[in-house]
Amino acid sequence: MAKEARSRGSIIYKLLIVILAVALVATILFPKSLWNKEARSTQLCRENMEHILYTEYVYLSEKNTFTDTLSKVIDLIKNDTTGVLLRNFENIDSLLSAKIMNFIKNKDTTAAAIIDTLAEYGRLNGIDTTSALILDSLRTFPHYNEKIDSIALATLDNIGSSPTVHRPYFIQVVDTSAIKIVNIRCPLDSLDSLAVTKDFKLGKIGGLRISNHGAIENGEKSWTR
Repeated sequence: MAKEARSRGSIIYKLLIVILAVALVATILFPKSLWNKEARSTQLCRENMEHILYTEYVYLSEKNTFTDTLSKVIDLIKNDTTGVLLRNFENIDSLLSAKIMNFIKNKDTTAAAIIDTLAEYGRLNGIDTTSALILDSLRTFPHYNEKIDSIALATLDNIGSSPTVHRPYFIQVVDTSAIKIVNIRCPLDSLDSLAVTKDFKLGKIGGLRISNHGAIENGEKSWTR
C-alpha cells in the first residue's frame, strides 16, 4: 500500500514538473509572440500610411486637391478604366514598387533575371534604374503586367484601417490658395494603450504595450525624424 502511494506520489510529482516546465516555456513564448505581432502591426500600419499618401498624390493630380475621404481616392484609382491612375500609383509609391518586384522575383526566376539585369545595366552605365522604370519594362510582358496590377489592387483593398485597432486612419487636409497639405495619422490612442495594459491576458501575462504608430505630416514621416 505504501509502495503504491509512493508510486502515485512520484507520478504526480513528475506531472507537476512537466506542467511547470510547460508553463515556464509559455511565459516566455507567449509574450514574445505578442510583441512580434505588434512589431509587424507597427510596420504594416506605417506602410499603410505611406500607401495612403501616394494614393492622395494620384488624387491630387486628377482633382487638384487632396481629400479626407480615403474611399474617394481608392474608388477613383480602381474605377479608372484606362488603368493610368493605377499605374501612376504603382510608379510613384516606391515602397509598393519594391514590394511588387520582390514578390515577382521570389516567384519567377525569369522575372528575377530581368530585374537584376536591368538594375546591373543601369549601375554599369550610370543610369538611374528606378523601380518605376523596371516595372515599366516588366509591363511589356502581359503576364507580369497583370501580376503588378493585382498586387497594387490588393494593396488598395487593405490600407483602410490600422491592423492593431482596426479603425480607419485620420486624414486631415489643408487646402488654401497658397498650400495643399495632407496629413495622415494612426488612429491608435491612449485609451487603446490603457485597455491593453489592463487586459489580464495581454497586458498582465503577456506584458504587451502598444502606442500610436506615428503620422505623416506634409510628407514627413514621424518615425524617421
